[in-house]
Amino acid sequence: MKKILVFSFSFIGDAVLSTAVIQPLRSHFQNSHITFLVGPNAFDLLANDPQLDTTHIYDNRGEHAGLKGRIKLIKTLRREKFDLVVNLRDSFTARCIGAEHWGLVRGNRERHAVTRYLEVLSAQGVDTTDAHPHLQVTEADHATAHRFLAEAGVTSERFLIGIHPGGNWVYKLWGAEKYAQLGTALSKEKNASILLFAGPNERKLQSQVASMMTNPPPPPYQGGMDISPILVKTENLREVAALIAACDVYIGNDTGPMHIAAAARTPVVALFGSTNHIRSGPYGDKHTVVQSGIELGCNPCHPGRHPGGCGAGSCAVIDAITVEQVLDAVNRLVL
Repeated sequence: MKKILVFSFSFIGDAVLSTAVIQPLRSHFQNSHITFLVGPNAFDLLANDPQLDTTHIYDNRGEHAGLKGRIKLIKTLRREKFDLVVNLRDSFTARCIGAEHWGLVRGNRERHAVTRYLEVLSAQGVDTTDAHPHLQVTEADHATAHRFLAEAGVTSERFLIGIHPGGNWVYKLWGAEKYAQLGTALSKEKNASILLFAGPNERKLQSQVASMMTNPPPPPYQGGMDISPILVKTENLREVAALIAACDVYIGNDTGPMHIAAAARTPVVALFGSTNHIRSGPYGDKHTVVQSGIELGCNPCHPGRHPGGCGAGSCAVIDAITVEQVLDAVNRLVL
């Protein structure tokens, strides 16, 4: 058995994208034991994924911070006697584990993150044909999602749309009022149930969007009523992934849940302005990126030397995306 350690990432979206290497590694190294090293935020999502044998936390802001913390991590990982380290984050620490090391291939940065991760394998002769990010939602995860939807009054006949108006950077965000207009239009035009997602620090935004929609959820919910949106407040990322997997379409900004949706094989409509969709858009041909088409000369500003350097507090490029543009994108996906 070949013991493989994959140096993955701290951010949820990056960690999800890195799952693209699992299937090629499994096919190339029969009966291999694969361990993922991820940040605390992504740990709960991947720790119970059946594709992986083991998941470890790399907490670079906690117990693994600084030189002493890195030495502690190295000692811990060396004790596991890995045969191979697949270093996706270009970490020097990965070179100190005492195993064969596969690192990033240098080249043009203007290519998708998944492409760069798979090049680490293909450079070593691993077949990466049709490889893509994948989250394996378990039967238990599906059952939890189905219970939630049943309690919310969602029937299988209703079109189910997931919307996440949040994100970890203000310049990525489309306006809350436009998300509310979009949700209202989809609820009416497609007789859709709307799942409104939010991270732990986005409850205020979630409530704001809900309150601006024409059919906010009644407090308390009464069975048989048509509610829109349905607020998803769980912080369990496995439950979030299962609910997104149940959606017919997912709509959102450049965020981790966007990549969860794509990895769960839910069609994605992603809104981009300040970030580079070529590098970090939803991976796969069943998804759609919506942009306003406005060029200010500074977009995309992330990644870059001065992301958000305009100091405006929001991105005019993503602000210029219209509700009609997003509705058209949804209609094209579901025709």
